[in-house]
Amino acid sequence: MLWDLNEGKHLYSLEGKGDDIINALVFSPNRYWLCAATSSCIKIWDLESKSVVDELRPEFSNVGKKSNPPQAVSLAWSADGQTLFAGYSDSLIRVWSVGF
Repeated sequence: MLWDLNEGKHLYSLEGKGDDIINALVFSPNRYWLCAATSSCIKIWDLESKSVVDELRPEFSNVGKKSNPPQAVSLAWSADGQTLFAGYSDSLIRVWSVGF
């Protein structure tokens, strides 16, 4: 849910998968985007159109079939909004170039 804190009112809700857990949220510094680190992927919502513009999913080569893949647990944008940094539960930081 997004709220207007000045007015104290609910603006709208963004939908994701029903079983996704949101670990972190960050707003883009130069676009009207909200980025969410969920249990399945990193989702980028365009807040004007209220739609998902991208889902970022790294490939994990060292994860067994019975184990769960690492989850993104922290997010940060570069100052120019072109690069997204994601900290994962396997203690690695993955870097995404985001230029739409």
